[in-house]
Amino acid sequence: MLVECVKGQERDKMRVWARGQRDGLDRLDRARASARIGAQACALPEVRAAKSVLLYCAFRSEVATVALAERLLALGKTVCVPLTVPEKKSMLPLVLHDYEALQPGYQGIPEPRWREAALFPALSLDIVILPGLLFDRRGNRLGYGGGYYDRFLSGNAPQALRLGLAFSCQLVDLIPAEPHDMRLDILITEQETIRWPQESGGPATNST
Repeated sequence: MLVECVKGQERDKMRVWARGQRDGLDRLDRARASARIGAQACALPEVRAAKSVLLYCAFRSEVATVALAERLLALGKTVCVPLTVPEKKSMLPLVLHDYEALQPGYQGIPEPRWREAALFPALSLDIVILPGLLFDRRGNRLGYGGGYYDRFLSGNAPQALRLGLAFSCQLVDLIPAEPHDMRLDILITEQETIRWPQESGGPATNST
């Protein structure tokens, strides 16, 4: 129990540090990096081949996703965004048609209006694009502590490829992972794309 407590405290400190790093980025630099990251995401062969994608709605200083959503729609993808159901600690993938029609939802995060969006079957999702506060070179991701994406991926969409988007300042060598944490398959920053092949021990990195 003590080890778990210490690990939890360390992760909380890392969250505070990571949020400060991300919030401290210049707005113009953040916009340029977001555009580069989005372009790299659309160029991935896995994204090109995918028919359906669940994409997070950027909040505060996260990697922006409006332009990415529009590009995915232009490519003919079914784009879904999450609706958070806090009383059940779960998420629902709702089909996105117009990013401008989203409204502030849980914690102020943009969400679809429930009555105006169609529910998409989670088991049919090809890719889930995740936000996060911190990422490491082993494929671990540190979120905000709610566990929504981890539960969704493990319980609802285990088949989906897990793609993370981050600024380079959010990438560290190692995060203290928990057993329930879902590791990424691919991480894209404005500087590099990192893959973690399922049958290989180490990551493959490409500069972008």
